[in-house]
Amino acid sequence: MSWSREEALTDPVIRNAVIFLSEFKFFLRDIPVEITMRLYRPMHSGKVVVRRSHDLRIDGVTDQPKLNCENEDQEGEVLHAAVDEMVCLYNAARSQGLAPDPSWLKPNADFK
Repeated sequence: MSWSREEALTDPVIRNAVIFLSEFKFFLRDIPVEITMRLYRPMHSGKVVVRRSHDLRIDGVTDQPKLNCENEDQEGEVLHAAVDEMVCLYNAARSQGLAPDPSWLKPNADFK
């Protein structure tokens, strides 16, 4: 018998199986910390999820409205929404006169 990837992970003891789709690395201007974003698709689902190496947290700057991701099954849409969230917060801090600082990036403990 030939097994598909999905069939190989159907045993009841398997939980939260995902397929790795792609990885992207970048820096935010003037912050020398590399950010990694990885896209996955949960098995038995068309939805794409993103995992980030860092979250952007800036004291005194409120979170900006998040971009509505209309097509959660499209890699580009999901990636754009995740990057846009960081860029908007970064730009909001800069518009308030704050200088970029590596402390703005908080390592995501769940990122492996």
